Amino acid sequence: MLEVNSTIGNIFDGKEFANLKKGNFEILLISRMDLEKRILRKKTNLGTDVGLKLEPGIKLHHGDVIKNGDKIIIIEQLPEKVISVKIKNRNTIDVVVLLGHIIGNRHRPISIHKEEILFPIQADSEKEVFIKLFQSIINHIEIRVDEQIFVSHSGANIHEH
Repeated sequence: MLEVNSTIGNIFDGKEFANLKKGNFEILLISRMDLEKRILRKKTNLGTDVGLKLEPGIKLHHGDVIKNGDKIIIIEQLPEKVISVKIKNRNTIDVVVLLGHIIGNRHRPISIHKEEILFPIQADSEKEVFIKLFQSIINHIEIRVDEQIFVSHSGANIHEH
């Protein structure tokens, strides 16, 4: 088993890892929830058994690079189901406030990308729940379910209940 206690960088932070070519590294697929864990045991895409025992305060992120000897492993976050909400008319402050209030009452982490607010769900059926919750503003928003890598907004980190 390959034991790891820290990362050496992230492939999205500059050009340090730009020369990595497919085949020169392994991929460790991890869910968003497992990225929060300090101690974890998983297998890479090539079957390498990896034991993570991270220092307190260290948290894994999508694109993190770990290394042991000549072996380089890239952390890849698994995509998950998210609801995407887009406001049709940006000049409706009451819609924005109500939308934030409704999502906030559900204690969901959010991510804001361009014109969309995203938050994770467990099943497609949750869309119907949110359509009912958004009933008073439903004509002012577009809502859909996607599957993607979810990274919560840095100022809105909360734990799901």
